[in-house]
Amino acid sequence: MKLLCTFFFIAAIFTNLGAQKKARDFKVTTTDLRSIELYKDYLNKGKVVLLKIFFVDCPPCNEIAPHISQLYKKYGSGNQSVEFIELSNQAWDNNSAVTGYKIKYDLPCPSVSNDGGSVQAAALYSDNFYGPYYGTPTFAVIKPDGTVNFDPRGSTRNETVTRLDTALAQALRTIIIPPVDTSVVKPPVDTMKPPVDTMKPKPPVDSIKVPVDSIKIPIIDTVKFFGRLVSNGAGLGLVPLTLTWNSKPYKFTTDIGGNFKIFIVDSGKTTNEIRLTIDYHLDFLTGISAIDLVLIQKHILGIVPFSHYRQLLAADADLSGDINAIDLVELKKLILGLYDKLPKAPSVHFAWENQNHFIRTLVNLIPHNEIRNLGPAGMVIEVVKVGNVN
Repeated sequence: MKLLCTFFFIAAIFTNLGAQKKARDFKVTTTDLRSIELYKDYLNKGKVVLLKIFFVDCPPCNEIAPHISQLYKKYGSGNQSVEFIELSNQAWDNNSAVTGYKIKYDLPCPSVSNDGGSVQAAALYSDNFYGPYYGTPTFAVIKPDGTVNFDPRGSTRNETVTRLDTALAQALRTIIIPPVDTSVVKPPVDTMKPPVDTMKPKPPVDSIKVPVDSIKIPIIDTVKFFGRLVSNGAGLGLVPLTLTWNSKPYKFTTDIGGNFKIFIVDSGKTTNEIRLTIDYHLDFLTGISAIDLVLIQKHILGIVPFSHYRQLLAADADLSGDINAIDLVELKKLILGLYDKLPKAPSVHFAWENQNHFIRTLVNLIPHNEIRNLGPAGMVIEVVKVGNVN
């Protein structure tokens, strides 16, 4: 009995020591070519970090990705006290592949491919140092003090998402708020009011009423939404747009140079994300030839991978978020005249780069903060012709 107690005591000590292991620091370059460091850029600034180890073709990673996207939005999309960082652990995942994964699942968090050193960084958290490593996806919730909650996974996808949510909430509760300095002596407040002179005559009351209609009530919060719609660098003029804000549609049109600007009255009670629709289409065959099929095939075979997000969007002819032989078949049928339009994809995509240099498309809703925090050029929306990768 005594020996058994000693065994559990020693096991408890080692368990506690494992729980106190600090996060290993790393420096990587994201797919949008930003250099980031775990401690310098996040932990030392009081942020909780959710680390995700994955790779693009990993089936469980793809299955859980939409739920991670929702969780990222729930915790402020990196603009509050939580940031997500994705590290691919496979050498064949380059910037182009990881960017496609981000676009497919609407994951605008910092993501790193092998081009930016992800494999080496991921190895720091997959060597069983923090606990057993069971493969991708693996998560680690890291507090600002460097404490690691390693791989809070469940037996199902939904259970894993719930455990991650719980781990993030617990980590946020441990963030220490500096105490107020009570040693500073505040001067006493004079509560003695001067006596009211009741003998002083009151000024006459102005009985003239100002008409209500003449009173101008200023708008408390007005959001300016502006930018430019371009195709191959040239502005697209006289194109109708509709911005739906709080379920209310605002219709406007680009000017002759493709510029647009609209002011939206915001009550401050915004509950829904924003949707932008653009009434602009092209003939499905415009710009598509056999050369595009050859280039897409070379990308699929890994001979000449696409180097720009426009090519990745253009090559996805079945709107699956992946580029494969099905896209080649769909485009070939279009060229041969078996299709007059693609069954699933539109003729064009609309894409832009937000303030954090993440690529977004109009397939997804727009977060409010991206409308409120537009840069000097506004939202520059680029038309991407589906099928035209050349």
